Amino acid sequence: MKIKDGFILRDVGGKTFVVAVGELSKTFGKMITLNETGKIIWQCLTEGKNADETTDKILSEYEGTTRESVVGDVEAFISKLREEGILDE
Repeated sequence: MKIKDGFILRDVGGKTFVVAVGELSKTFGKMITLNETGKIIWQCLTEGKNADETTDKILSEYEGTTRESVVGDVEAFISKLREEGILDE
């Protein structure tokens, strides 16, 4: 699974946003705001990493969290992206 082409991630004023560009901006008119974890998940999916690899990346970045918790967060994020039609699978 991977983020569809046509989305860009930008950091502006200490916040992270994702917007559609080009032709995709005509049909996807939303702006997505990401927290730090969301940004890591987005970047992993942009690189074509799967959910397990993404979970491992988050666990390597943060102390004091459980694999179970991170797996739930990653699955919820991926589910939302699927609902919005943002993933190529």
